Parts: sequence; C-alpha cells; structure tokens
Amino acid sequence: MESNLNFRNFVVPRFQFEKTEIDIEKSSFEIQPQALISRKKQQFHINIEMELLNKENQFILKMTSVGIFSYSAQEEDQLFNFMSVNGPAIVFPYIRSFISNFTSLSGFETVTLPTLNLSGFKEDLIKNLIDLDKKMANE
Repeated sequence: MESNLNFRNFVVPRFQFEKTEIDIEKSSFEIQPQALISRKKQQFHINIEMELLNKENQFILKMTSVGIFSYSAQEEDQLFNFMSVNGPAIVFPYIRSFISNFTSLSGFETVTLPTLNLSGFKEDLIKNLIDLDKKMANE
C-alpha cells in the first residue's frame, strides 16, 4: 500500500558553530519552522531554523535544515495536516541526531536536544505557507 506522504531527504544547507564566551543565565534553544509547497510537483519542504546557546560549554550553534517530502493527498485538510504536523515531527529527530553527533565528535559534552511536540506550530505553518507555484508565476 502506497503512503500519501513520503519523506524524501534531509539536508543541512547552513550550519554555524562558534566556540565563544557567552554571558547568559542559562542555555537556550529556539526553533522556527517554515513550510513551502509546490502543488505542481506534489512536494513540500519543512525548513527549520534553529539556534542553540550553550552556557556550560560556551558555544553558539545555528543551523538551517530542510525536510523534503512528496505527497499524493488530494484534500487540502489532509495535505495541511501532513505538512504542519507530520512534517516537523519527522524532521526534528534528524536535527536532534545531527546536533548530538556533531557535539560528541567535537570534543564537547554531547548535547541531546529534548523531544518536542511541534504541533503548536501548526497554525503558523499554514498561515505563513509559501506557495512556490504562485511565487514562480509572479516572477
């Protein structure tokens, strides 16, 4: 049975790591997801911007990651649910693994990001959706 949602790839197009003295009270972690869609290609991307300020090891880590998906859903509700709930939930473990592997191989204490329920981003992902087909038509 063919799934209506297929994870195709995980890419890290931007990664920045800086060992530096940071004056903060506690470590912080922020993520900002963005969804892009091409209905013509039946594909969507979940881009996640992430920043980690680590007080204990004194470093700043910033990255952009992209999860690439194809889909065969015809109903908008099902598509938006795939994109805004399933997409981030599938991509985030790759980010966690990437950061854990990088920090452990860099001579620092391994950083393991917490598991997160990203469904709180659902409305913003749908509201701020970038439609690549419309964008290309306007250019």
